[in-house]
Amino acid sequence: MQKCETVKNALNVFINMCAKDLISWNTIINGLAIHGCGADALSLFQQMKRAGVKPDGITFIGVLCACTHMGMVADGFSYFQSMIDDYLLVPQKEHYGCMVDLLARAGLLVQAVEFVDLMPIKADAVIWATLLGACRLHKNVDFAELALHRLSELEPGNPANYVMLSNIYGDIGKWKDVARLKAAMKDTGRRKLPGCSLIEVNDDIVEFYSLDRHPDSDEIYEALDGLIKLSRSSGHSSELTVFEQ
Repeated sequence: MQKCETVKNALNVFINMCAKDLISWNTIINGLAIHGCGADALSLFQQMKRAGVKPDGITFIGVLCACTHMGMVADGFSYFQSMIDDYLLVPQKEHYGCMVDLLARAGLLVQAVEFVDLMPIKADAVIWATLLGACRLHKNVDFAELALHRLSELEPGNPANYVMLSNIYGDIGKWKDVARLKAAMKDTGRRKLPGCSLIEVNDDIVEFYSLDRHPDSDEIYEALDGLIKLSRSSGHSSELTVFEQ
């Protein structure tokens, strides 16, 4: 709800602006697209063109992102081609990444890989990680293994990619492959980084890691236990428990 209100407020501010330049158009279009308001983003893109403001490469990142979130594959390709033909813009890595994401999210993994192979620029780790993430969404092991192979060449020290493939194996019940991959990670020294949370205390950033032992852990968990008991005494039912450290 808060996110919806924030987006609504941003849109109202934009609408009430006396003068709208390219930067303001790009900001609202990309902001709406990122927050899942694809239809509004595309509608504003049309208004932008009618207002005589010429879009640039950043504009089309928002437009392509909007198409991705709405699953509009054909429209996405139409906008991509329009960027080249109508506005003489040279697609950058970010635009190609949007197109790969568009195809992959739609489940068109074969076309996504073909698109990557035909790109005039070399796909980076972000593009292959995007494809790997879509493989989990669509439970496609073959292309996930291909994506991991490419990622292992580009960033061999990143364990997150191996964890993703392990999760894909687990999603479809291939537990032997999960064990094999985890053993391979252990043999090569790769390990998933522990989860980390950051809070600001007196203008300083404090980090908390998963299974971390804080100097004041006893007091912290005692306070949490008290809050849980107080919550339950007020009639709130919760599965939350405080684990011994």
